[in-house]
Amino acid sequence: MATFELDHVADVGAGVIMVALAGELDLTNVDDLEDELERVTNGDQLVLDLNRLVFVDSAALHRLFRIVRERGAGGVAFVVEPTAPVAGTLSIVELGRAATVAATREQALAALGRARPR
Repeated sequence: MATFELDHVADVGAGVIMVALAGELDLTNVDDLEDELERVTNGDQLVLDLNRLVFVDSAALHRLFRIVRERGAGGVAFVVEPTAPVAGTLSIVELGRAATVAATREQALAALGRARPR
């Protein structure tokens, strides 16, 4: 069974939660991911740092897109450095067409700030 770690990094501002994932994300644990995200975010905007993920399968990719659909493009941003282990995979599936994919946490936060309703 593949495993992932979820680190609740910080409440980074009014209504924004930053979370970092590490390890492997796949069919065996995507339900756990969704449960954990719901527990820590409570509907807040989400910055999801994927830099320490080493593997994602199609079920995990599907779930990431579903998270975007459920939260809206302005409700979630991803942090993926160009050299991150899963960067190539996320580029191939064009996650950036569904939501912000930024190279840094600061860029992701800025994108969510622009997307937040005033």
